[in-house]
Amino acid sequence: MTVFLLICYLNSNIDDKIHFKNVNDCIFYAERLNKQMISVPEKVESYQCMCKLVSKVDIKKVKVY
Repeated sequence: MTVFLLICYLNSNIDDKIHFKNVNDCIFYAERLNKQMISVPEKVESYQCMCKLVSKVDIKKVKVY
């Protein structure tokens, strides 16, 4: 199955990954989470989120929304 992967980076490290069936759902969450400010000790950082097309995902092993 081909799905869309929402990837969010925090300080250039992958913080979270979520799979979606629909690109519109992925873009919806990417737009809302992108540049959201997160307070970590001694500084404030922002999320950088994007959607990526991923093929050959085993839906028995991966939760797809």
